[in-house]
Amino acid sequence: MRKWLYKMVILMAVLALALVAASSCKVEEAVVDAAKEVVDAAEEVVDAAEEAVDAAEVLTLDIGFYADAADSYYQVMVDTFEACAAVDPECDWTVNYKVGQNTAAEQLQAFEDFVVSEYDAIVVIMNNADTTSECIVKTVDAGIPYFGAAHSFAQVPNAKDAAGSCCYNFLTAGKYSGEDMAQRGAKKIIMIEGVLGQGSASSQTLGFLQAYEEAGISLGNTAQEVAEQKMEADLDGTQEAEVVAWASGGWFSDPAQKAMTDFITSLGPDGFDCVYAQNDPMMEGVLMAMEDAGLNPSDYLLTACNGREISWQWVKDGIIKSDVNQAASLEGETLYQQVKAFFKGEEYRKYVHPYLTSYNVDNINDVSLVPFSDVDAYMAGRAAGDFATDINDPLWTDQAGY
Repeated sequence: MRKWLYKMVILMAVLALALVAASSCKVEEAVVDAAKEVVDAAEEVVDAAEEAVDAAEVLTLDIGFYADAADSYYQVMVDTFEACAAVDPECDWTVNYKVGQNTAAEQLQAFEDFVVSEYDAIVVIMNNADTTSECIVKTVDAGIPYFGAAHSFAQVPNAKDAAGSCCYNFLTAGKYSGEDMAQRGAKKIIMIEGVLGQGSASSQTLGFLQAYEEAGISLGNTAQEVAEQKMEADLDGTQEAEVVAWASGGWFSDPAQKAMTDFITSLGPDGFDCVYAQNDPMMEGVLMAMEDAGLNPSDYLLTACNGREISWQWVKDGIIKSDVNQAASLEGETLYQQVKAFFKGEEYRKYVHPYLTSYNVDNINDVSLVPFSDVDAYMAGRAAGDFATDINDPLWTDQAGY
């Protein structure tokens, strides 16, 4: 581009001088001045054009993206991240996506490989906060920006050394589900948690139980005590609602189905009236267990937290009563905007929660939901302006702890 511009200015100068020579052997001063003006104007054109080229230069990046496990949620996130960059003429990004098997050692190894390979940026869906803290130290030393996804690490002392963090407010997500169940009168609750001890799972549990506490419905203990101690039976007898069974489904369908089958056997069909499965794959396992046991899901108060497209139909059909739209696609969008802003030297919101949308059998036809699993549908809706996508929108909230 610049070579072409230089050729143009040279050509214009030559033409100007040719005009001077052709005017007469005895060159008039006015003609010479005019030729100089032509050259000066051409140089100004070149300067302006160079500035335009600089402003529109493509941002070429090699990005390492690590996920702690093979999870459809994480896959949607990285696919959306790549899709947003692909339609942006200012971005030419290559993303190396690596997946681990739920161990801190794998996270550290993949991260160190990214550092040694001198990637321009590293995005990590972490195994645990301590490992993430160690990784952030290494990125600071290497001069590579670190972006966290899916889980908060705000509690580690060097969290602010990360270039960005994007995750949902899981406490709020749990509250939305708990509020709906409390309003519908659910009292005997089966809790199907995600990965036990993982911050996103425990926060959803606490949020769900806090909704009961804030509604004035006694759990026999504080929501915090119930959530921390996983109380199921040995309460003080004053509770109006209780968690009658508790298990981890690990975010997947099969273990959730097994846990629910065991609970139906031990509690009987009248031993529970509510099931909170913390994502839609686990709710799918719950529904299969109920079907195998000959139970009608519509007779119970079932709620989840994910908001995948399959759940939209479940709610419309009354199979489950409520869910929370927590689209992985919006996390990919947020990460894309953070990474781009970092490398363009622009101000951006570094530590944020994308927005959540609660929906239920009463409002399902009135709310605007963000496509979760279908990246093409997300990108089409994004282009059409069907939902908010700018992380500067106040719908995005700041993470606590930064």
